[in-house]
Amino acid sequence: MPAAGFSAAIAVLFKENIHSDADWERLSVVFRDLYGYAIVPEAVYCDGCLEPDENNPRRLGTNRCPIRDCVLEKGITHCGKCDIFPCDLMERHLATIETVVAKAREVLTPEEFRDFVEPYLIRGLPHSD
Repeated sequence: MPAAGFSAAIAVLFKENIHSDADWERLSVVFRDLYGYAIVPEAVYCDGCLEPDENNPRRLGTNRCPIRDCVLEKGITHCGKCDIFPCDLMERHLATIETVVAKAREVLTPEEFRDFVEPYLIRGLPHSD
């Protein structure tokens, strides 16, 4: 489970979910349609936010994620394990994700919405593994 608590198992950006050139291309097209910028298919890839930095992981966007930094600093596996969850940091993160939902419903097919948006809509986590 990633630091923010969504399910990497169903996140299409996660390395374990990319199996073919068609998967790479699909990721690239959806990012263009949803966010308005072109990104080469090979750059749309994530080793996972809990992959140690010393392994030089590839992550989408910046390698500096305040949620990841917080989880690592506290020595917990994900936000749901934190005594102050949900915090302002998580609420800002969720608000950012939710801003793309309306546009996603306009530009993505239902299947794309399920694959690219729904994995990030989790609003709470159990306080256990």
